[in-house]
Amino acid sequence: MSLPEAAYGMCHIMNINMASAIREISVQRGYDPREFLLVCAGGAGPIHAAMIAAELEIPRILIPKESSIFCAAGMLLSDLKHDFVRTYHTVFSRKEADVARFLSLIDELQREAERILALERIPAERRLYRYSLDLRYVRQYHEVNIPVTMENLRAFNEEAMKEAFHDQHDRLYGYSLREEGTEVELVNLRMTAIGVTDKPALKREAYKGKYPTGCLKGTRPVFIPSQRDFRAVPAYDGNSMGYGQGMKGPAIIEQINTTIFVPPEYEVECDAYGSYLLSLV
Repeated sequence: MSLPEAAYGMCHIMNINMASAIREISVQRGYDPREFLLVCAGGAGPIHAAMIAAELEIPRILIPKESSIFCAAGMLLSDLKHDFVRTYHTVFSRKEADVARFLSLIDELQREAERILALERIPAERRLYRYSLDLRYVRQYHEVNIPVTMENLRAFNEEAMKEAFHDQHDRLYGYSLREEGTEVELVNLRMTAIGVTDKPALKREAYKGKYPTGCLKGTRPVFIPSQRDFRAVPAYDGNSMGYGQGMKGPAIIEQINTTIFVPPEYEVECDAYGSYLLSLV
């Protein structure tokens, strides 16, 4: 085995491992990866993205303009969020549970959330609260988190909340014990408090045409996985490319913060926000 073949073998194993991880978390939730767009992040992500997508039979890939600092950019675009929880283990029924205690725990969560958001100077009109319960069947080990409305919580609408639990349990595990009349247990009350923040505006670029005129930097030898050999591949300056410009692979697009590999099976186009869309030809 030659040195390039060994290096490719290592890279292929890494791609298979990443594809397997994506397949596991998607199929496990009942989703077919082939029906979705693969969004790529991380400085090295655009180098691996096409091979991972090919392994999963995903036809389209989105590489955000700031893929190498995707988490940092996401922080600027995200709201403030705090999660609160109170444990109250009881049979979940008006007959067995202490409803007064249940409601007092909700009030306690509300006060704590409001105090934190006030310290962060979030005005009242920008505060959002989401509630959920961790429920399970009696003698079951794993609980299921169920989103609930404040109205159902305040009214202790046992029937509506249990019905949501049965439905979610059926979606996750393929069955429910609704007809058997098995008792349901409450484990935790949860609240997510959200402080809506101002977001930086995304700038839309002017259309620059279809062809990356003036962006070609030259060619370089690149190992093409599908051909198991090196090939002279054009390299483009990604920092000079703009809306509408693109090409058919194989190609290399170089930016200051990342490098995008476009295999022969794909074509790429830059969108109005400077991101790249790779599509199977």
